[in-house]
Amino acid sequence: MNHFFKNVIWAFLIASAFSTYAQHSNKGVFDISETERKIDSLFGDYENEPGISIGIVFGDSLIFQRQYGLANLEYNIPITDKTSFHVASVSKQFTAFAILLLERDGKLSLEDDIRKYIPEMKVKNKKISIQNLLNHTSGLKDQWNLLRLAGWRLDDMISNEQVLNLIYNQQSLNFSPNDDFMYCNSGYTLLAEIVSRLSDMSFADFAQQRIFAPIGMNNTAFIDQEGMVIPHRALSYYKEGNVYREDMFNNTSVGATNLSTTIEDLSKWALNFNKPKAGTNEIFEKMAELHYLNNGEKINYGYGQVIDTYKGVPRISHSGLDASYQAYIGRFPQQQISLLLVSNNSSINGGRTVQQLTEICLKGHLKMAPGKNNEKERITKSPVKLSNKDLKIYQGHYWNKKDRYSRQIVFENDTLYYARENGNKTGLVPVGRSEFEMTGDEYISVAFKDNGLTLMFDDGYTIEFQKYVPANHNSDSLSEFKGKYFSKELNTFYSFNVKDGLLIANHQRLGDFKLKPIMKNYFLGSGSFREINFTRDSMEKIIGFEVSSSRAKNILFEKIKE
Repeated sequence: MNHFFKNVIWAFLIASAFSTYAQHSNKGVFDISETERKIDSLFGDYENEPGISIGIVFGDSLIFQRQYGLANLEYNIPITDKTSFHVASVSKQFTAFAILLLERDGKLSLEDDIRKYIPEMKVKNKKISIQNLLNHTSGLKDQWNLLRLAGWRLDDMISNEQVLNLIYNQQSLNFSPNDDFMYCNSGYTLLAEIVSRLSDMSFADFAQQRIFAPIGMNNTAFIDQEGMVIPHRALSYYKEGNVYREDMFNNTSVGATNLSTTIEDLSKWALNFNKPKAGTNEIFEKMAELHYLNNGEKINYGYGQVIDTYKGVPRISHSGLDASYQAYIGRFPQQQISLLLVSNNSSINGGRTVQQLTEICLKGHLKMAPGKNNEKERITKSPVKLSNKDLKIYQGHYWNKKDRYSRQIVFENDTLYYARENGNKTGLVPVGRSEFEMTGDEYISVAFKDNGLTLMFDDGYTIEFQKYVPANHNSDSLSEFKGKYFSKELNTFYSFNVKDGLLIANHQRLGDFKLKPIMKNYFLGSGSFREINFTRDSMEKIIGFEVSSSRAKNILFEKIKE
């Protein structure tokens, strides 16, 4: 563990700062010794492993900073206050800020169609505004999913130009702009490109001149060139068995990611929201505005920031994860507290660590959630009598497309059962012609409609299933899927063959992987090659397929005639 901050002067400064906090807080006293002890207890074992750096900002100062573990395992270099970390998607708020600076300069409007600045976009007939990019409502497919599907490994050397060309070449959207929210890195890569084109300089240079230099973030930069030297850089590591291995991150795509910085510089950024050295209060207010989808639903993502509450306390935050780097910045404006975290160790649970730090540092401000009343009487509808013929019509297999799993409704001994893949089943009590309630302590209603079923829990949460006929393939029936397929959108090929009674997909870079048949034309794969739906012509011959991953839907591949 690095003990640099345990000297007398630093301890005095921390104690003084928290003493000031205690005097002005009306919701508990921040015990600095207890805080230090609790944080040390979380990471004291990382002395000889990749680790973490933590900062706490209060008022107008970085009042607490601590480092644990090593920045470089090969040379046994410890993490210090000078260590620079890749902070992944924490980069996005700087990109959003840069766009709003240009808006203030009068060079763009957030309502502008992005084709005004990026005419290379292939998607037509749908206006995508700059605002859609900022709050992830554009419908664009995510660049990382596209790269994986195109055969890239994310530890490849990937340039910003290569990423942009893949984004430009998208032929369709996941959804119409502002119809839905889907986190999309592609949007922020495009935002950085817009900044570059309007400012006549690289995005990295714009950020340096307009953001980092005015704020005094002297150890911060966007990495946009291969081989850039980053002083005091932390490498990232993942654990395989008992051995740590370096997790390479080689791409130079900027906007959505690729900011390298220190805890001290991140603290200057957090402080800039209260006393701007770059930007204005109006810009920061706009970054925290929430917007509505076309259906009236409010989303909790502003511009480069998540806007929510934690146990009743308003919070503005963002996390980041690339390779084995993790990062987080969370600001609690009412308490004038910001929590900063950067790590180079994937074995550290970043989400849990953020929660633990928040609980420690916001003690006295958090509201406990009301406990569940276990004595609450379960409210149910009165059972009705249905004939066995009426019950049997609901038998069958049902598929949940969102999370890709199946359930079965079976009829046994005059009763319908909801059966899970592990063999467990729960009885269904009819309370209407097509409505049932599950037996058991938890209230779950089951409604059959439009050849599907909907589960509804007592808190209003719903799960949708669609009835289907399970696949019944053999080697002969699978052989019709064999062949070579090409995607214009990704400029790549996949081939399919049958081996040992299984359909096998092959990519020249990704190798072989098995496909699991679910329905006649619908298969599940792995990784980004997740859902495959084969298409047929009027003669029932296979002519292509569409593949979907988590953030890139329905990418078309056409079968090549050989």
